[in-house]
Amino acid sequence: MLKWVEVKYVIALALISAAKASDSTYGVLVVEHEEELNLKDEQFCLVYYPSVYEVAENKSVAERYLLSLLKDLGETNACDDGDDLSGLGLEGTFPIFASNITIANCSLWEKITNLQNNKVVGLLAEGNYGGKTNSSDFEFTVPFASLLEKNAKERLMQLQRDNPKAKFYLHRSADGIDMSAFVIFAMAVVTVMIGSFWSGYAKQSLRLRKERRRLVGECAHDNVGDRERVVEQAKGLEGVEEEEEDISVRVSPVLIVFFVCAMCGMLVLLFFFFNYLVYVIMVMFCIASALAMYSCFEPLVMLTYALPLPILRLPKMNLYICRLDLELRQMLLLILSLSTTVVWAVFRKSDWSWGLQDFLGILFSINMLKVLRLPSLKICSVLLGLLFFYDIFFVFITPLFMPGGKSVMVEVATGHSTDEQLPMVLKVPHWDPCGTYSLLGFGDILVPGLLLSFCHGFDLMVGTPCKIYWVISCLSYTLGLVATFISLYFMNAAQPALLYLVPFCLIPIYLVALCRGEFGAIWKGDIQEEQELDDDSDQCSNHSNQDTAQLDNPNQDK
Repeated sequence: MLKWVEVKYVIALALISAAKASDSTYGVLVVEHEEELNLKDEQFCLVYYPSVYEVAENKSVAERYLLSLLKDLGETNACDDGDDLSGLGLEGTFPIFASNITIANCSLWEKITNLQNNKVVGLLAEGNYGGKTNSSDFEFTVPFASLLEKNAKERLMQLQRDNPKAKFYLHRSADGIDMSAFVIFAMAVVTVMIGSFWSGYAKQSLRLRKERRRLVGECAHDNVGDRERVVEQAKGLEGVEEEEEDISVRVSPVLIVFFVCAMCGMLVLLFFFFNYLVYVIMVMFCIASALAMYSCFEPLVMLTYALPLPILRLPKMNLYICRLDLELRQMLLLILSLSTTVVWAVFRKSDWSWGLQDFLGILFSINMLKVLRLPSLKICSVLLGLLFFYDIFFVFITPLFMPGGKSVMVEVATGHSTDEQLPMVLKVPHWDPCGTYSLLGFGDILVPGLLLSFCHGFDLMVGTPCKIYWVISCLSYTLGLVATFISLYFMNAAQPALLYLVPFCLIPIYLVALCRGEFGAIWKGDIQEEQELDDDSDQCSNHSNQDTAQLDNPNQDK
């Protein structure tokens, strides 16, 4: 069986912590051909600046412009001390100009002001400026957007030559919430439900195993030989390993505070040193997701041992951070798991890699929920409460004092201006030409998922009817995600999901526990019970030592 040491918790917490802000927004330029030509519409990815010009949300009401109005300005210098714009015949046209500020000593926004003073009907820039608009310093009166594709201008001018009577319009990249949001919503809910369901039964299995060991010690304390025989039988039947796993992670509120502070430090480091740390996070993700894939599929491999197949056990290997004692089928699963993560790492920039990343991310999240079992509602509340403010601060507050008004959380999540991106997200592509994605961080799955896992474990421990705490927490998480996507749609800006998920998940649990008179029990959780089981185990061990001593010294009491 594959075993890895306590460093798994360090990797897990570091990855969770790794788990927008220019004021530009993605949109689409659509070229409509004449109906009689029966040609498919052409689409171009662009970004627009809502503080300058808000493009139409609904394409049916977007203003249409003749393609013949487009005018290529090439490398024209539109600064105050640049080329003379009055002789270019700009009135009534829709110029395309170079936004690169290195060709002139003025800002993009000064260029727009000078061009619109020549009575143009709109403006398109080549390339994304990506800076802050400072729109309060300028007065913009015409539509403006930036073309992102390198050959967009050439394609547009060719379309103009082929069909000058065609029309074009600008609109947002998605009319409402597209299917990518529903797909990522379904993945998140299913992942949390499976992970918390499995976690609850894993905790209950460990609890029953410890209880059996305690009962074995009590029933056989009169005879050392009988006790040892019964314990060995129990080990053989239950598959108990030499190293007993804790029922839950033993953490205190102080340790939770330290962990959240470490998350803040990690996020800030990623913001300033993203180009270097992104590869560290990728390596950690590959290791953790490979182990998660092995852990999630190992039970299926174990079922094959019921078949009449030969068993080929491999030599034991000690790799310091983990020990391998595997049979051939387990080794093949391990090789497959490692190979899958290597394929993702090599082809992570391919168009199809998002599916493989989501597959690994779901397995990673399920395994983390199974491994990181929190002991009480008190610890869950402290963790979720601190991360509630953590999420709000790094999304909404940091733009108030960071250079360029950038949000630390959004910049890290979207990869700054690099072509790399942290893999700690579920991502589904939008149905538009921009190649953008709907994103949901692993933290928005794992953090509430830890609460759901605890609720399921508590249901099994006390025998609540219909697993009421788990069912309610699953419904609450679903509603919290719905609220997140609704706010994302109406505000059209990045949202800290925990702002909605934390209150949606915690408050119903509090209310149900108070109504059932179980708030004290669920607040303390299984910490007290685990301590009692450990004390009983210690007492059984003391009995064993005393009995052994009596057998060695039969005349001691005489």
